[in-house]
Amino acid sequence: MKRKLKVFAVMFVGLLAALTGCGSQGDPVAKITTVKGAVSTKLAGAADFATAAAEQMLRSGDAIKTGDDADADLEIVSDKSQIRLSSNTFLEIKNFTEKELRQISGIAIYNVTPQDRKLKIQTPQGMATVLGTILRIDASETETVVSVEKGKVGFSKKAGHEVIIESGMKYSTSFTEDAAQPIDPFELEKTFHGDDLKPVINPR
Repeated sequence: MKRKLKVFAVMFVGLLAALTGCGSQGDPVAKITTVKGAVSTKLAGAADFATAAAEQMLRSGDAIKTGDDADADLEIVSDKSQIRLSSNTFLEIKNFTEKELRQISGIAIYNVTPQDRKLKIQTPQGMATVLGTILRIDASETETVVSVEKGKVGFSKKAGHEVIIESGMKYSTSFTEDAAQPIDPFELEKTFHGDDLKPVINPR
């Protein structure tokens, strides 16, 4: 009888641990610091998106998206890097053990604290790698534009070599030449510090 009770207790503890761990993807990776308008999150393993809230924590596998006239700010827990998401933007914390994010669409400005290992930001057209810089990524199904205000960013297309984008320059996967180009200083200011971030990708 005692043996049966012991076996039952072990099974119960195991079941309780499994239930309480369900949906957990490890330690928090990022915190939503501000939310404006229709912003939603999809936790790893969840079927649907739910309304996001300020101070909400995100983990590997979670995703966040903003709607029309909406925006949100995130802070990376480990190093206080900041990410500003403009309207109609979809960002996934793909696998932060490998320091990987995935920006599927929209506009995001990344103010990345200097890193000891590259932060990787995947887009539909390739991968940006960052050690410490301020950059903006505009992403769509057909084009990625990477603009750099400070520091240096590498961008590798799915097929091709890495393009280096330095301060005051931008690179688009639609450029005829596979190289970064300078940004007019006035346009650079608007690109990073405008109250309403305008898309730099022309709608098709």
